[in-house]
Formats: sequence, structure tokens, C-alpha cells
Amino acid sequence: MPTLRWMAVRLKRSSSFVFFILFISLLGLVYCFSLINKKQYGNIADPESRSPFKKEETFQILPASNFLKTSTSGVISAVISVNKTQTNSQEHQKEPTLKTKRSRGSLNSKVHVFYYAWYGSPPFDGQWWHWNHEYIPPWDKNDHKIYPTGAHVPPKDVGANFYPELGPYSSKDTEIIDNHLKMIADSNIGVISISWYPPGQADENGPPSDGIVPILLERALKYGLKICLHVEPYEGRSVANFRKHLKYVHETYGSHPAYYKVKKGSRNVPLFYIYDSYRITPNEWQRIFTTRGDLSVRDTELDAVFIALLVEYKHRFDIKKAGFDGFYTYFASNGFSYGSSWKNWKGLANYAFKNSLIFIPSVGPGYMDTRVRAWNGKNTQPRRNGVYYETAWRTALASPAKYVSVTSFNEWHEGTQIEPAVPMKCGNYTYESYLPRSSSFYLELTAKWSAQLVNRTIS
Repeated sequence: MPTLRWMAVRLKRSSSFVFFILFISLLGLVYCFSLINKKQYGNIADPESRSPFKKEETFQILPASNFLKTSTSGVISAVISVNKTQTNSQEHQKEPTLKTKRSRGSLNSKVHVFYYAWYGSPPFDGQWWHWNHEYIPPWDKNDHKIYPTGAHVPPKDVGANFYPELGPYSSKDTEIIDNHLKMIADSNIGVISISWYPPGQADENGPPSDGIVPILLERALKYGLKICLHVEPYEGRSVANFRKHLKYVHETYGSHPAYYKVKKGSRNVPLFYIYDSYRITPNEWQRIFTTRGDLSVRDTELDAVFIALLVEYKHRFDIKKAGFDGFYTYFASNGFSYGSSWKNWKGLANYAFKNSLIFIPSVGPGYMDTRVRAWNGKNTQPRRNGVYYETAWRTALASPAKYVSVTSFNEWHEGTQIEPAVPMKCGNYTYESYLPRSSSFYLELTAKWSAQLVNRTIS
């Protein structure tokens, strides 16, 4: 008969054997699991072999190709394709998560974006327009430094510090127009304010732009967008011919369903931004904007909401005296002017409220124009991976403002565009880009902040 000591020894040995078998089985399971995991996700130590997680694919910012129908306007598509291939992996690894799903019918009409249709390319226009912009001589006559001169030579050498993902396009290209309108709508912008000159007139670097307005109006309907005019300081501008041009606009575009109108009293009237409005004296503007003026448009079919440009401190009093309905700040360089300085926006909003005026601060993603104004580096505002843009938006909403204008969708010369840009080199010059963000990053940020304007939340 076994003794108690003998039984204890046998039991101890049996237990050790069982634990040993369990341990070996566990090691086998761990090894099998690691093989499956490596096959599914790649080698974690080697990012080159790792495929994206499904969760990352759901929340990452979309590349700009998702906003577009075509990759380029056909001018240099091969060059851009190479650049996109080289940078694609970097963008997907580093992109933050911004998800902005919404229905197109809910576009925010309180967000306006400044749009430029002055670009031209040989396939559509017979020559380059604006992309070949000349270097502008220094405004300061005491600045005797030597700066670059002459015109740029597209397609790779363009008059901008950034390079457009669509290439140096023509504003007449209907595919480009559709791409732009889709981007703007997907950014939850409701109103496009197009740079406008009267028929037959233009700036010195581009063709007349009035002819593009009917095309934009028609195509804007598809995307639920509205169009208003940003009146440029055309040659010979006066209150008398301005009134004549208002009549032309009213008769030509006034009844179009995509022409932007706002509620004013019991009527719906258009809205006009008037750039460099200070070039005409308040007393002259009174002739058209006050009810007692000899050219008054008030309470007539030509009445509208007229928004002046505020640059200097004294302009706010001039704007009130002239009879404008409100003011905007346009410039995207914080500190460049009194109006564009963020620290002044709360005071300007307060002044507007007390005087029954509309205050529309202009926010921009940054500012850089040294490819056309080589001497203007002091006003450069780096984008800082979106921090600059978000600070501008946050300040505008806190001012508070009911409307916000975005400078700009595609003013490439001044580097204020939210339109997608891609990395590019031209000789010894390397263009700025949005890296490590995706090319659509500023469209996504605009959608985010537009939603916050609707909800009146600031984060």
C-alpha cells in the first residue's frame, strides 16, 4: 500500500508535466497568431511593408483626387502624376483625422470665398494669362536692392510660391470649373465671390472676365452654390459709371437662380464686395448709397448690400458716412493693415453692431507673394500646417461675426489659396507645399470651420 509520502511525490511530478504541456501549447498559439497578424498588417518594424488599417482609411483626410473629376487640365499632367506618386505615402501616414460629411443642400451661405477666373493657358486661350505674371518692382522707391525681374515662363515656372495640383489651367476650361465648384461645395462654402471687371475690361495680366460669369452661374446650380461679384478697381471707376454697371448686372444676371441675394427689409437684394472702395471719397459714394443722393440706388431695382473694403482705422468712419451697408477686411496677412489685424476684429465687430453695419472678416490660410513681389517677404505668413488658418477662423467666430469671407480659393500669386497644391521643383526653386498634410487639407479645414460658424461653436 503506497505511503502518503510516495503519493505526494507522484502528484507533484504529474502536475509539473501538465503545466509543461500547457506552456508548450501556449507558445504554439502565440507563434501562430503572430504569423496571421504579420500577414494581415505587415511588419510593424518596417512601415514600407505595412498596409493601412481599415480604421485609418475611414477617418483620414481624402486626397484631392477625391474632390476632382480629372487630375489636371492636361498641360503637365505627367509631371504632377510623378510628384503625387512620390508624396502619397507620406501624406497618408501623417494626415490628421477630419471627417466632414454633410448633404450638399445644406451649404453655408454665410461663408463666402473669393474666386479668380483670370487664368489662361495656350490650349484654351492661345496664350498664358496670369501664370506668367511679371515680377512687380518695389513700391518703396528708397529700396535699392536687386530683385528678380521679367515674366515667369509656364508651365513649370509660374508666378506663385505654390504649384497647383491641376497644373497651370485655364479658367475657361469647363472641366476645371466643375472641379473647382465641386471642391468649394465639398468645403461647405455657399457663396463664390468672383473677381469682376465690367464687360471689355480686365487687369493688365489677364483677359476680360465678365464672360465667365454666365458659365459659373449655370454650373453653380448643379452644386447648390451662389455667385456674387467682387468689383475690382477697374480703370476710370466712378459712382456714375458704377451705377451704369449695376444696371447691366441687374439686367443680365439679376434673375438667375444662382445669383446670390440676401434679405434686406422686405426684399431680397444682391450683395457686392467693392475692392479698394476708399479710392472714391465718401461724399462721392453718398450720391449713390444714400436716399438723398442724385444717383441713389436705394429703394430702386438696383439696390443691394454694398460691402466696402476696410484697410485703415479711419475707413470705418468713411464707410459709415458713405452709406455702405458693411465692410470686409480681405487681406490674409495678419498685421498687414488695420483691418486685416486679428487683434482689431472684436473692436470692428462692435463698431459695426453699434452702427447697423455688417462686419465680414476675411480669413486666409497664409500669405506668400515673393514670386511676384520679391521685396515683400516681411508680409509673409507661413501656414504652419493649418495653425495660422484655424487661428484666423477662431478669431473671426469669437469677434463675433455672422459672415466670414475666405481669402482665397485661388489667388495663387499671393499664396492665399485653399485650392490643392502639390510639391514641385523648377530649376533651383522648390515650390512650397502643404506637406505633411494632403493637398486637400485646407478644403477640409474650411468645411470644419464652416460647420462651426453654423453651430456657433469655437474649438
